[in-house]
Amino acid sequence: MVQNIGIKRKITSRMDGSREMNDESRRMHKESVEDCDFPGRDDSHIAPEERTESILHQMSLEEKIRFIGGYKELGIHPLPRYGLPSIWCSDATAGLRCFKGGTAFPAPLSMAATWNQDLIEKAGAAIGEEFRHTGVSILLGPGINIYRVPTCGRNFEYMGEDPFLAGKMASAYIRGAQASGVITTVKHFACNNSEYDRHKTDSTVSERTLREIYLPAFEMAVKEGGTRGVMSAYNPVNGSYSSENHHLLTEILRKEWEFDGLVMSDWNSLYSTSGPVRNGLDIEMPHARWLTEKKIQKELAKGRIRIEDIDRMVRNLMGTLFKCGIYDRPQKDPESSFYCKEHVDLAGEVASEGIVLLKNKENILPFTPGEPGVIVVMGRMAERTETGGGGSSYVQTENATDFLTGLRNACGEKTIDHIPWSPEKLSSNEMERIRSADAVLYCAGYSHLEESECWDRSWDLPYGQSDSILETTELNPNTLVVLTAGGGVNTTGWIDKVKGFIHSFYLGETAGNALADILFGTRNPSGKLPFTMSEHWEDFGSTAHYVSDPGKTNAGRIYLGQGNPLIRRVHPMDYQEGIFIGYRHFDRENITPLFPFGFGLSYTNFSFTGLKTEILNEEETMVRGSLSVENTGNTAGAETVQIYVGDDDSTLIRPPKELKGFSKIFLEPGESKTVRFSLNKRAFQYYDPYRGDWRLEPGDFYILVGNSSQNILLTDKITLL
Repeated sequence: MVQNIGIKRKITSRMDGSREMNDESRRMHKESVEDCDFPGRDDSHIAPEERTESILHQMSLEEKIRFIGGYKELGIHPLPRYGLPSIWCSDATAGLRCFKGGTAFPAPLSMAATWNQDLIEKAGAAIGEEFRHTGVSILLGPGINIYRVPTCGRNFEYMGEDPFLAGKMASAYIRGAQASGVITTVKHFACNNSEYDRHKTDSTVSERTLREIYLPAFEMAVKEGGTRGVMSAYNPVNGSYSSENHHLLTEILRKEWEFDGLVMSDWNSLYSTSGPVRNGLDIEMPHARWLTEKKIQKELAKGRIRIEDIDRMVRNLMGTLFKCGIYDRPQKDPESSFYCKEHVDLAGEVASEGIVLLKNKENILPFTPGEPGVIVVMGRMAERTETGGGGSSYVQTENATDFLTGLRNACGEKTIDHIPWSPEKLSSNEMERIRSADAVLYCAGYSHLEESECWDRSWDLPYGQSDSILETTELNPNTLVVLTAGGGVNTTGWIDKVKGFIHSFYLGETAGNALADILFGTRNPSGKLPFTMSEHWEDFGSTAHYVSDPGKTNAGRIYLGQGNPLIRRVHPMDYQEGIFIGYRHFDRENITPLFPFGFGLSYTNFSFTGLKTEILNEEETMVRGSLSVENTGNTAGAETVQIYVGDDDSTLIRPPKELKGFSKIFLEPGESKTVRFSLNKRAFQYYDPYRGDWRLEPGDFYILVGNSSQNILLTDKITLL
C-alpha cells in the first residue's frame, strides 16, 4: 500500500470518487442548488400516470433524448415548456455531500454494526431532511453491495457480508429518507463487490449465488424499503454490463420484483447506446455520452432501438418524479432541519451504537474518569481521525471531533498524554512515557486516500502500524487498539498482545465523543460485527478466487477504458466460492474466525432462555417464536438477539446456518424482556437453479438463537410439511 499512496494522492486530486470533476461540477459541489423552480403546474389533481402520458405525447424526440441524459453533472434536465424544473441529485448515504454538504453521519458499515433498524430509519430521515432543505431530491444511495473480500475499497460504504442484515438495515434507511421527501437510488445493482478494476472485471457468478447472496438485499430494498430508485453498477455481470443487463434490469427488477421506479446509471458507466436503451436503463449520468441525439438517431435508423424504448425511459423517469410529488413542490424546503444539534446528536448516537468492542481482557475497559491516572494516546488516527472513507460518499466537515479531543474532553481526573504520530522509531523519552502510563490507546487505521472508491486497499495496515503496535505492547502490556477501517485487517503479531480491541469503522463527525463515551463507560458498547474478521487473508473462501495483491493499483487501471469498450479487455472475476462467503464459509469449513459475524462485547451480561416455536405454515409467517432475554449484570445495556435457520438435509448443499431474523433490545440491570420473532417462507427456502425458482423442501429445520454466528445459545428443531 505504501508504494501506492503517491499515485492515489495524485488521482484523488483529479477525481472526486470516480467522477471526473470539470469546472461546472466543482462549482455545483461548492455552491447551493440553482434557483430553477418554475411557477408550477395546475394539474396536481390528475393521476401521475395521466400527467406523464400527456406530457410525453407533446414532447419532441429531441426533448425526450435530452431528458434521459444527465444535466450539469448532478441533475435531471428541466422542461420549462411543460413547467418542470431541474431535479438535483447528491451523494450519499453518510450525509449530504454536495452543495456545501451537511451533517457527517457514520459510514453505512458503522450503521449496519448498530443492528438497530429504528435508529437507522431516524438517521435516514434526518439525512433526507438535509437534502430537502438544500433543494436536492434524489439521494445517491444507500449502497448495499455484499462484503465479499475484506479489502474492497468501498466496503465501508456498504452494509456487511450478510444479505438479510444488509437488506433490513438498508430498508430502514430508505423508509426514513423517503419519508422526508427524497428518492433513494439503492446501489450498485449488482455484484460491484470490488473496486479493483471495477470497469473491466466481469463478475462471473452462478444464478443460485446471485439469488441467495447478491440480490436479496436489493429485493428487500425494493419490496420492504420501497425505494423509488435503483442505480446500476460499473461492472459487467456474466458477460453483460450492469447498465444494459437485461436479466438484472428487466427480467428480475422490473418483471419479477415489479419495480416501477427509475433506474439511473452510475457515473460514466455506459458502454453502448442500444444496450441500455433496450434493456432497462432510464437515464445516463452525469451527462449524455452514449445517449446523445446523434447516436440515438443512428441506432433508430438501423432498427436497433425503437421510439417505444425511448418513451419507456421517459415514462419511468418522469412518472416516478410525479408519483413522489417532486414536481409539485418548491425544490428547497426551508422548514426542513439542516445541520442542527438534533442531527449531530443523532449522528453521535449512531456512532456510539456502531462501535464494536472485540476484546476486553481483564476488563481493562471502561476507564474510570474519576480516578487519577495517565493514558497515552498515540497512532496516526488519534489527531487526524478520519470521518469516512474516500470517494463519492465522503462528507466534508469542519466540525469533526477527533479521538484525541474527544478523550481530553471526557477524561475527568485522568491525564491524557499524547505522542504525535510518526512512522519513525520512538524516542527514548516517548518509550519511557509509554512504559510509565496506566494504559496506552493506539489509534490505527487507514486514511480516506488509502481506503476509497476506485481502488482496493491493502490487507496490511500501512506505514508499519502493525510493527508499531507490537513495539508498544512490549513497552506496556495495558495497550488497547482502536481501528479505523472499513473491514477486517491483518492483525497477526499484535492481536494476542493487546488487552483491548475496538473496531470503530468510520464514525462521522462525532467520532471523538462517541469513542470517549464507550471508553469511559458513559455508554455501554452494543455494536456487533456485520462481517467476519479472520486471522489470515486465506481464511476467506473468496480470496482464493481474487487478485493476489488487491492494494496495488495504477492510474491506467483507474482511468483507461472507463466507458469505452474498445480500450483494455474485460477479464473475469470468478465467484467460484458460490454461496459460501463470510460466516457461511467459516461454518462449512470449520475455520475458527478471529472474531465472528455478529460478535460484540458489552460491559454487562445477558442470558437467553425459554425458546418456544410454533409452526403456522402460512406464506408470510411459516414459524412464530419467542424467548426471554435478561440483563444479568450490573450495567444497563443492549443485546442483539440473532435468529439463524439451519437445514442439514436438502437436495442441494446449503450453509450450516443463515441469519433470518434479529432484534436489538435495551435492558436495565436485572430486567428481562420477551423477544418475539416470525420467519416467513423465504427463511426456509433455497434457490433451485434447475427449477428457476425458490424451493421449500419438507423436513427438519433448526432454529438457532444466539448473540453471534458462533455463539448459539438456544436451539429448537422443527419439521415443516
